[in-house]
Amino acid sequence: MNKKNNISVVVVVYNEEGRIENFLKSFLWADEIIVVDKSSTDRTIEIARNFTKNIICVPYSDASGSFKIGIDAARNLWVLTLTASDIMHPHLASKIILLINDPEFDYDVISLPFAIYVFGISDPKRSPWNITSKQWLWKKNVIITSDEVHNETSHASQKIFVMSPSREENLYHLTHGNLEIFLERHTRYARLEALKFTDELLAFKKCRWMLWRSIRLVLFKQKTYLLGWNGLALGLAYILYFILIYLFVWERFRGPGDEKYTEIRKKLLGIHKV
Repeated sequence: MNKKNNISVVVVVYNEEGRIENFLKSFLWADEIIVVDKSSTDRTIEIARNFTKNIICVPYSDASGSFKIGIDAARNLWVLTLTASDIMHPHLASKIILLINDPEFDYDVISLPFAIYVFGISDPKRSPWNITSKQWLWKKNVIITSDEVHNETSHASQKIFVMSPSREENLYHLTHGNLEIFLERHTRYARLEALKFTDELLAFKKCRWMLWRSIRLVLFKQKTYLLGWNGLALGLAYILYFILIYLFVWERFRGPGDEKYTEIRKKLLGIHKV
């Protein structure tokens, strides 16, 4: 595979020692791999150094924004923004290189064939995570970055090339290998989403709408329950994320827990002093 392909791969990671090696091996064909590490406490950086010298260490934060650091550092015309959950079929990589080296190829964004697995399950027809194509490869000059969770990168270009869907030659997103990982990450993401709100009434209205939308998607649009027990698990997991967002919003604006318990402790301890 031609190494001079003018592509930079940017990946943001935190404690990914179990996946980072496979990820990096999958993208060795790129001209440049930039790892933005959010202060990992495991062997992530040690493993990454075996594959790339371009490692940028940043302070840990649940907030988004780390992709911008990696994109700004990229030296090539084209940029792939990824996570350690991703792995690419080698034939797809070859097709991408042929495309962008075609002198007549006049596009800013390439929408890649995409296969997402959640808990090891992939079913675009029924899964609530039903993405079959996603705009991952962009020219650096059209990328727009933000701090919004799950929407760190976007673009305003109309020059989008959509690659044909494929049964196997995809960019694979292998996420949530087990329930513990799912709960840990989605708890962090949901807490961060709740922090976006400053107006209580608007926050509750938005959360109610998002929760209803997730239920409608699972029950009526995707009919995820038709996958049987797997479908029930996927549907509940998907809806749970929006339940968590509501609960963090509720806690932020109305949750009496810590304050109430402090009041009770102070009152009871005061009795002993009498």
